[in-house]
Amino acid sequence: MGGKAEELLRKLEEVPDEVLEEVLRYEEELRRRAAASRSRRPFPSNEDVVEAIMEVSGGVLTRSNIDELYDAVIRRLEEKGFETRFVTESRFWRLVTSLVRKRRLKLRL
Repeated sequence: MGGKAEELLRKLEEVPDEVLEEVLRYEEELRRRAAASRSRRPFPSNEDVVEAIMEVSGGVLTRSNIDELYDAVIRRLEEKGFETRFVTESRFWRLVTSLVRKRRLKLRL
């Protein structure tokens, strides 16, 4: 070992045990937080919501499916692994209205 490595080992031996334990607890907390953030589900983008609308509705909005459409799309997004708490009804209906205006979603009421 070189001189710097020996010096580092000597200094580490001088560090009080309480300080080393505190550093280890801090590092473990950082690892735990990093692991928890990796396991979080992603939020769906507008494109993800539109894709789910098209899948659930089949591209056609009818009297029979319009009432359950929001709940069905939320279930579909959750099946895909998305966090849906920020997919509000107003955001959802704004996207549906946009799809109807662009004629990507047909109305058969």
